[in-house]
Amino acid sequence: MTLVAGLRAASFGIPFQPVAGVHGSELARVNQWQTLRDPYGSGTDVYVIPAIRPDIAVIHAAEIDELGNARIYGSPFWDHPLTRAAKRVLITAEKLVPTDRLREQPELTLVPGFMVEAFAVVPGGGWPGSMHPDYEIDYPAVERYMADAPGVLEQHLAEAPEVADLAAKARS
Repeated sequence: MTLVAGLRAASFGIPFQPVAGVHGSELARVNQWQTLRDPYGSGTDVYVIPAIRPDIAVIHAAEIDELGNARIYGSPFWDHPLTRAAKRVLITAEKLVPTDRLREQPELTLVPGFMVEAFAVVPGGGWPGSMHPDYEIDYPAVERYMADAPGVLEQHLAEAPEVADLAAKARS
């Protein structure tokens, strides 16, 4: 919640975002977050999280059109504030769709094309994570990646869908 608060602050163009649920955590001390007294008189202090302004946001979307308009059909919890807070937005997407399809329900478009600097169509690009409704998290792949053993990274990269697709095309 604190990461999203920082992204929201930047996307709203404000220096900080108040957030609840931090009291009692060491995060506030470690990150040197400040508190402000409630200006409406409750007498309580609230932590304020400084704006987080990434130079670049890279997200994976379900669909994108040739204009860069992107849709995500799962939770936009992170992606929406991230794309608004970042200075530049790059997108990978499962598939390219006609602009007319997006115009049928414009309210489903999470990132408008004018915010997108570049995009690439990368089917399976969210792997080993999920891309609703196309595929779920590949937990066995995540577990293999987390193993403390030589060659784990190389094996993980070799399993990636885009690498498997290239290998299959090379064999054919």
